[in-house]
Amino acid sequence: MKELHDRTLLHTLVQNSPLPDIFDAVTLHEMRLYQAEKGDILCSKGDQLHHMYFILKGKIKIFTTLPNGKSLLLRFNNPLAIIGDVEYVTQCEVRNTVEFVHRSLVVSLPFHVLQEKYQNHPPFLQFILHKISHKLYTSSNSTSLNLLYPVENRFASYLLSTLSSDTGSTASEELKTAKLTEVAELLGTSYRHLNRVIRNLCAASVIERKKSALIIKDREKISELSSGNIYE
Repeated sequence: MKELHDRTLLHTLVQNSPLPDIFDAVTLHEMRLYQAEKGDILCSKGDQLHHMYFILKGKIKIFTTLPNGKSLLLRFNNPLAIIGDVEYVTQCEVRNTVEFVHRSLVVSLPFHVLQEKYQNHPPFLQFILHKISHKLYTSSNSTSLNLLYPVENRFASYLLSTLSSDTGSTASEELKTAKLTEVAELLGTSYRHLNRVIRNLCAASVIERKKSALIIKDREKISELSSGNIYE
């Protein structure tokens, strides 16, 4: 990520979010704005965070690394997503890796500011409670329920989640051949099985495979297969 020294943009983004309802003007001035590119890593398992991050534009992918070294997809998050809330409350190290799916805009706030001013601030505590409760719910389901879906359904959900945020976008650039092994691992399947699923979807004219992307030809069918987009 790179810091953007654009206070006007920062002010506009923050004012169009729920943050002014939680933090006072002095605290908002303590925030810093960052731009992340697709593929940038916000944090990795084992890191120690010192800031809370608020994703105001873009999308992030959260996955965990298992003891055998493999990775497993947990979920995708859209704005307003928060990273560092659990670490702030528990003072533990990061448990999952957070990667940006698209170009994103992020603001950060130091933990020490939160500790000094918001330890007993009801709007902030309610906000954090809501976010952590949602994470607990999604995390408890992701590693069990998601794996009960056939690979075809998991892949359809993954494909929808990686689309550009542009309205009507039908192209995912996530599925370059070099990344298929990584994607298969995230979905808890083999490269061979995932490749078979892609071939079947192409043969059914649901998607079209091009050099560096997969094009959705039948979005209604992909949405149906995504089973409510289980990774969102």
